[in-house]
Amino acid sequence: MASDSQHPLKETLPLPLMAAISALPPLSIDMYLPAIPGMADSLNTDISVIQNSLSIFLISFGFGMLFFGPLSDRYGRRPLALFGLAGFAFTSLGLAMSPTAEMFLVFRFFQGLLGSAATIVIPAMIRDCFGKDTAKGMSTVTMIMLTAPLVAPLIGSVLLTVSDWRSIFFTLTTYAVVVFIFTLLKLPETLSLEAKSQRRSFLNNYLSILSNPRIYPYLATFLMSSLAFFTYLTSAPFVFITWFGVTEIQFGFIFTTTAGALILANFINVRNVSRLGSRRMMHLGLCTGFAFALLLLLVTIANLHISLTIFCYFMIIGSLGIISVNAESLILIEFPNQASTTSAVTRTLRFSTGALVGPILALVYTGTPVPISSLILIALTLAALIQGVIMLRAKKTGE
Repeated sequence: MASDSQHPLKETLPLPLMAAISALPPLSIDMYLPAIPGMADSLNTDISVIQNSLSIFLISFGFGMLFFGPLSDRYGRRPLALFGLAGFAFTSLGLAMSPTAEMFLVFRFFQGLLGSAATIVIPAMIRDCFGKDTAKGMSTVTMIMLTAPLVAPLIGSVLLTVSDWRSIFFTLTTYAVVVFIFTLLKLPETLSLEAKSQRRSFLNNYLSILSNPRIYPYLATFLMSSLAFFTYLTSAPFVFITWFGVTEIQFGFIFTTTAGALILANFINVRNVSRLGSRRMMHLGLCTGFAFALLLLLVTIANLHISLTIFCYFMIIGSLGIISVNAESLILIEFPNQASTTSAVTRTLRFSTGALVGPILALVYTGTPVPISSLILIALTLAALIQGVIMLRAKKTGE
């Protein structure tokens, strides 16, 4: 078997196709958001019931990653990708044809569960082929994939002008079928025969990952960056619409800067990570993120112009993109034969961390954006302190 850096598939891996598979979750979430009120009327239910379908999708998606991650490490990446895409297409068709809200929620659960089988293999395939350059491959795929949250709400809105909400899920069905065909024709198997032969039980897979102390500084940094990121996602409507008084349309344009910042951040990472290394890029992201988080808090306390808040968030979100992709890559590098299981651990913990944001913000709510800015700064400060302690220890031991 070729070494990580000289994997025979490294130069030919279909990264755009892998980005298309990774785009399943944002497309599944963002495309139908404009249709939620109309869906509630059509299915004769409360809008809160349809809104709960988002939580159901995220829960089943997280559970699915934990289940399918070890299966990918045992049986291969390609079979799981094909299975997940087929399942996603079938459940999307079921969603489009659901006669009741209850049936819609059932299909939504299985859409998240089965769709996770396809998406969980992507970080593992990148780890299989890119080795120590995993962060570069991850950034390339992420940079392409981020076009999905940019265009998904627009696609959903356009479809609603010519048809009803069911057309959104018919479109998702078509998308999954097309990606399935390309996957069948173009996506290679990247898991080595040697790795397949090292079969472990589900429990042993997870125990071997969680018992490795080397990953915890990176995992803690990854989760702190996730806490900061989900704080922004959760509170952005309050900050811009309620506090600054922008319209929904203006908010939509402001929110696109999030995807723009992440695309730019991943482009910068692709250009520099091979030269500087994932650890140094992560540290640069932490320094930049901390500086602008501190500036954001000062801007918020002083209640300065909205443009300064938008600029600070743009820089913070971009920094978080660099931090998270490199921290996750450093974790994946530790487990060459269990990359899918490792990805399942990191991404499930990421979603779980995001779920904590709502209760935390509710607990510290003051009617102003100050607690929001403070929570982002605290998260980045903790991440920076963790890495600072690790650097000092490494300096002492001469590593």
